[in-house]
This record gives sequence, C-alpha cells and structure tokens, in this order.
Amino acid sequence: MNDFNKKPYRLVRRPGEQGPRPLPSDQGKVEKLATGKNSCTTQNTQKLKPAKNTLTVGTWNVQTLWTVGKLELLRNEMKRFRYHIIGISEVRWTGKGETPNGDFIWSGEESSHMRGVGFLLSTQAKKALIGYNPISSRIISGRFDVPPFKISVIHVYAPTSSSSEEDIEAFYNDIEQALAKTDKKDVLILAGDWNAKIGNDNTDWKSVMGKYGYGDRNERGERLLEFATVHDLYVCNTKFQHKPNRKWTWASPDGIHKNMIDLILIQRRWKTSVTNCRTIQSADISSDHSIVLCNINLKLKKPHNKPLKCCRVDVNQLRDEKIKQSYSAALMKQMKDIEPTCSLEEHAKKNRTGNQNYNRGNYTCKNNNKKRWISEEALKLADEKCRLKQLKNVSLEYTQQYKGLCRKFKRSTRQDKEH
Repeated sequence: MNDFNKKPYRLVRRPGEQGPRPLPSDQGKVEKLATGKNSCTTQNTQKLKPAKNTLTVGTWNVQTLWTVGKLELLRNEMKRFRYHIIGISEVRWTGKGETPNGDFIWSGEESSHMRGVGFLLSTQAKKALIGYNPISSRIISGRFDVPPFKISVIHVYAPTSSSSEEDIEAFYNDIEQALAKTDKKDVLILAGDWNAKIGNDNTDWKSVMGKYGYGDRNERGERLLEFATVHDLYVCNTKFQHKPNRKWTWASPDGIHKNMIDLILIQRRWKTSVTNCRTIQSADISSDHSIVLCNINLKLKKPHNKPLKCCRVDVNQLRDEKIKQSYSAALMKQMKDIEPTCSLEEHAKKNRTGNQNYNRGNYTCKNNNKKRWISEEALKLADEKCRLKQLKNVSLEYTQQYKGLCRKFKRSTRQDKEH
C-alpha cells in the first residue's frame, strides 16, 4: 500500500485530566444556538476580574498570644492577605475586652492563661461591627452590618480529644444557647477549631458537606455533622476541590499525621455564595495549625460619616501660672456671655464649643500616633521564619534552623518590649 493512500493518525486525549479540551470546529455554531452570539476568539479574551463584594472570613489556632510580640506578629502576618474577620483560637489571655485601637476582641478565662477565643478585625470590619458577646473562653460571637443583611459570626474552640463526653456536651449546649440569641434573619457563620475529623466520605451527609474532605472520620466528626444537620449548616472546607496541602489544617511536629479540624460552617441556603475556602500553609505564627480563609459574596457596610478628629489638649501646659490664669479668665468670660434663659442642652453645647475653640487657638494638641515598638530586625526574623516553615519537614537541618529562628524571634521581641 502506498504511503499516499494511508490515513493520517488521529491524535486523541488520554484518559484523565489532560488540561483543557480543544475547541470543536462547530464551536461558533453551538455558541450562537445557545446564546444568540458568535463565540469570541482568544485574541479578544480578557482575564476574569475578581468580585469586589467579597467578604473574607477565616479561622486560625495560634496556640497562644500570651507571648511578647505575638499579637504584633499576627497583625504583621495578616498584612500579606486580604481578610475581614479572622477567628482566633487559644488566645490564652485572661478576662475579656478589646485592644485600644479596636482591631482585636477576645474572651478568656478569669485568671488562668488557658484556652481563649477572639476576633482579629480589618479596618472595614471594625467599622461594621455592631456588637460582640464574649460568651466563654471557648465561644465568642460578633454581629456585623452587611447591607441589606446582618451577619452573626460565632467562633469556637472545641475541647480536645482527651476531654470527656460531658465536656463535649456542655460545649455544644453553649453553642445552642448562643444560636438561640442570634437574630433569625442574620446570615449565620460558625468557625473555629472543632477538634473533629469529618473525613471525605459524604455518602450519608451530602446536605451538610461536599465530597472534597480530607482523611477519615471520628466520633467527634460524627457529632459535628449531626449538629450541622439539625441547624441546617454546611461545611465550606469540603465544597471545593483543592490539593491536599490546601485541605489539612493541622500537622504533627514530625509532619507525618495531618488532619482537617479547623472548619468554617455557613447556613446551607447561603452555601452558593461561598466562592472559595482553602488552607494557607505559607502563613506562620509558630503554631501547628494553619489558617483557613473563606470567601463569601457579601459586602461590609461602609460608614458614610467621617470620623471626627479629636484634638487631645496637652493639660501639662496648665502648670504654667500665666496660662492657668488666662484659661480661668476665658472660662469666666464665656460663662457670662451665655444667656441665662437658654435651655440646659444649649448651655452645655455652647460651653463645649467655646472650650474647644479656645483650646485649639491657645494650646497644642498631643500626637496620638503611637510608634510601633517591634523592631525591623524582629520582623525580618519573622519573614525568614515563615520561609523556613515550608522546609522544616524536609530534613532535620531545616527543622533545627526553624526552631532556632523561633527562639531568636522571641528573644528579639522581648528585648524590643523592654526597651
């Protein structure tokens, strides 16, 4: 047979994932029948732009913030990521409250530095915060304005595997009480370290989890799935297909055992609004847990009123006798100028306005900008420590280097705080 009469070989795709399938010759015809428009060529194709109205919620077990410089390290590490609300487990701070700038709120034990939960808030989330409820050292809730909705975020830190069944039941009872206090119209999100393995088999649990889980299921995982079924919740970690290192959230010190126990749950009717949920292994805070970030198609409210710039007068200037007499005379003159027939509210308003005008014109204001106490050297050590985290399980040498950098960072931050 002549080579001329031979049929050319036809290239076919091997089974499995081999990249995008080639376009058929009648692609334009199919596109026109489906949409009424001709298909575009690759020359006119543009990159998809990410949605702007995206709320990013996360959870991270940091093991402890009761170490000098640990909160500063957390803030510095989160600058690398886009986030709004990050639930923090094992804060280990006593009491409850918020930091002076309002970006971190927490709930802990009364006296012992154990357990503890909190929220790290972005600037936008801080302004959208309606209120928060420090329920216990294991549960904290916050409510945020997301027009046209409100969202309630509950962050938890579940008892470990060594805890008794009574502790587990008490923990879930506390969550039940927290859920009972939330508004039924709110978008509900539960996140945290559940210390439960739900596995990757969703045969009997398709309503509460997807098919992209990780590992095997244990009894605590079964209990969590039952809880999610009762409250119509969905585990966002299992919705999307990711590589294994974007699924597991905890690893043993030797890097052999890995589990997915830090989970984010949302009401099932809102699961279609979840656009991505994955673990970020590159973030480092000297913890055996990794941060989980979840993107949701919601937008936090932006306040329309601009914050007032408050001038804090340096009262130490009143120690000068001349300034003191001048200030006293100005107050007496101001009191005489106010009409005695005006109401109490008008009297207080005029008095306050007069004081502010006089203070701005005669005294200097304090500088409210506080200098960052942590040094650049400590931040460089943190960046180097973050780089070595990805290599610490490759060899014993990298493991020793990583541990050495952790010790250097602690010493450096302690020295910065003392000076």
